[in-house]
Amino acid sequence: MTTRMTSKTVTFQRPFLLAGFSKMQPPGSYTVETEEEQLDSISFPAWKRTMTIMHLKDGLTTEYQPIDPDELQEALLRDEAQEDPAIPPGPDSAAARHTRAKASRFVRRKAF
Repeated sequence: MTTRMTSKTVTFQRPFLLAGFSKMQPPGSYTVETEEEQLDSISFPAWKRTMTIMHLKDGLTTEYQPIDPDELQEALLRDEAQEDPAIPPGPDSAAARHTRAKASRFVRRKAF
């Protein structure tokens, strides 16, 4: 059976935790490897994911932690969606929309 290994780097801006991790991981870049095997029973090339691991570096040691790729994707989306408190909110940020919505409640409307 033919197998292949793909590797990519993901970056977290904030600390994160995935299932199976013993502790919160610091922000930074992490290598994620996915192993797939080729399906031989069909007439076109297709691959089935068999394993996904993340490299967790702690000083001089590296731990290879199996992860769920869907959970990783959700964690990356959550990380991107969080706003950095050091950066002022832009006009389309959730905080700015909330402030505008609160302010518009107090605007006196003209009766017709």
